[in-house]
Amino acid sequence: MAETPRELMNDLKSTGRQAVDTGKNLYGEAKSELKSQMSDRRAEMKREWTDRYETIKHRAQDAYESSEDFVKDHPLATVLGACAVGFVAGMIARRRRQ
Repeated sequence: MAETPRELMNDLKSTGRQAVDTGKNLYGEAKSELKSQMSDRRAEMKREWTDRYETIKHRAQDAYESSEDFVKDHPLATVLGACAVGFVAGMIARRRRQ
């Protein structure tokens, strides 16, 4: 049985609408999934960087406390060392000017 051109056109329109609706649904699902994945990854990265920050912070505090203890225990060596570093830096700066 042959369909009339009008029926064929209506079937094509209906199929086109279904295809558009399916495409919109797939796009919405993909967009939602991508947002979810990005949110999960963002949270994971934040946790990782927070852990790294805390580790670096504790190491810096330990280094500061160690250097402070060394300066308190060896004040003369610290002052002489600072003078030596200043002298060498001055010699290098003087040499560059000439």
